[in-house]
Amino acid sequence: MKPLTTLTAALTGAFVLAACGGSAEKQGEKMDSAIEETLTGEENMDDGLLENTGEAIDEVTGNENPDPIDAAGDAIEDAADDAPE
Repeated sequence: MKPLTTLTAALTGAFVLAACGGSAEKQGEKMDSAIEETLTGEENMDDGLLENTGEAIDEVTGNENPDPIDAAGDAIEDAADDAPE
């Protein structure tokens, strides 16, 4: 039941992110932070599920991340993913 609940939340988040204006990644980051703060009382700075979903939506739709530091971090992550092992 828990995986179904997680999947439902992820899909709902993806639809919300796709419908918002601007960067879906930034909106996902805000939503992840709000959820983390509510559940744990702390904000985890790692990429969360909704932030990663928003980044994928931005890539598909051609939206650019307006935050240069975050965009640079994304580029580093992509380069690390593409690097030969």
